[in-house]
Amino acid sequence: MAQDLPESPSPDLTENENLSAHTSRRGKSAILSGGSLGNERASMREAMDPANQSLGEALRLSYRLLQIAIAGLIVTFFVSGFQSIPEGVTGIRTIFGSVAGDSGDEIVSPGLQPFWPYPIGEFATMQQRQNLDVRDAFWPFRAQKELTLEMATDSADTSAPIRPGRDGSVITADGDLAHLQLSVDYSIVDPVAMLTQISADKSDALVQSVLRRAVVQTVAQYTLQELLEQRETPALDIRQRMQTSLDQLDVGIQIGAVVILERTAPFAVRGALRRVQTAREDMKTNLERARQEASAMLVGATGPQFAEILDLIHQYELSLSAGDQDVSDQLLKKIGIRFEQPDIGGEASRIIIQAKAYQSTLVATLAKETRRVTSLSATYKENPRQLVQQLWLEAVRQSMGQKEVEVFSVPNELARYVIRVKSSPDIMQARRDSEIARKKMAAAMIGGELPSFQLGSRQIMIDRPGRRLEQSGDKGFGR
Repeated sequence: MAQDLPESPSPDLTENENLSAHTSRRGKSAILSGGSLGNERASMREAMDPANQSLGEALRLSYRLLQIAIAGLIVTFFVSGFQSIPEGVTGIRTIFGSVAGDSGDEIVSPGLQPFWPYPIGEFATMQQRQNLDVRDAFWPFRAQKELTLEMATDSADTSAPIRPGRDGSVITADGDLAHLQLSVDYSIVDPVAMLTQISADKSDALVQSVLRRAVVQTVAQYTLQELLEQRETPALDIRQRMQTSLDQLDVGIQIGAVVILERTAPFAVRGALRRVQTAREDMKTNLERARQEASAMLVGATGPQFAEILDLIHQYELSLSAGDQDVSDQLLKKIGIRFEQPDIGGEASRIIIQAKAYQSTLVATLAKETRRVTSLSATYKENPRQLVQQLWLEAVRQSMGQKEVEVFSVPNELARYVIRVKSSPDIMQARRDSEIARKKMAAAMIGGELPSFQLGSRQIMIDRPGRRLEQSGDKGFGR
């Protein structure tokens, strides 16, 4: 194939002539020439080989880079299934939204966990232990949250009623109202049941609903006084009721502890109730003090074994009230024998020792009088009148020799007159008091005082007991 080429302008021509010549020859611009097509292609191939090689190398490099990128993406995709589970977090494995794994294997544990990447697989996690505070459900509305309990009580208006829907409260067993603030700790022990029944973000709402129901049911079993005084029992009952309800729902939640943060009566009556509680506490203190004093008195009366003595005395009083004389006599004898045992101490032991000493003194005195009467028996048989006269004179001498006897002397000329002389009552009383004091001193000097009790004539029984055992004297013999 030949191609016509334009002729070159003559160098000898001027510029304008060359331009006009070139313009006049533009119609003949193609010249046909003959040649080989295969040789031309070979020449072009030879000319294009370096470029083709560069392009091929570039394409091969790009393909390898693309393979590496795809491999990296695949590795990244699979590595993205690895997740680190922190401590205190639990959950389950899911594949396309369904729980994956056998029973027990679907629950994830803390640490690095391999699994299918999203969206094939996913870890559904939640906090294992959670805390929930319920402060407004059973608490009255307060415009100023910073008010303390005492300040709210002092500023409470007795004419302002509690409004349902605005003020929280709960009804007690005796029909009173109470206010509570609570805190509950719970754990997710079965995340499979938890996530199949409800979602993780609804656990607080479920626990709060169950808590409110348990509080209403539990407080309805306690009076207001019991609710305020019993610190632990109401919280334990609330926890038990909550756990029962959650077990019935089968949501895998375990209640750890329920704490009643605040409990109070309505603010308007809290002041009066507080005064009543203070008086009740004072009563308990006084009662305990009285019991301690009574115990000290009983120990001081009979020693550590006072309970046994009190039981015997109680049985004796019951038998007396029932009119069972034989049983009463047996019990009184048993009480006397028990009092003489060596383990009985205190005032009773001291009185018994004094009584025994007094008894010994009486026995010795009676023995002395018996010996004296025995010695006078022979004289009386020989001359009874003389002995009686002698004894009479001795009795008169002893009587006249006492300090209480007043002797008056009168002239013989007045012997035929009857003279009546009356002593001064003050002097007679002073003499009696001095005599009683002298006898007490004498009794103390011979080894002990006289017993602190005296039997009346109506209380003395021959061959049987008959002493009153109560201070009032309305039970026992000699009423």
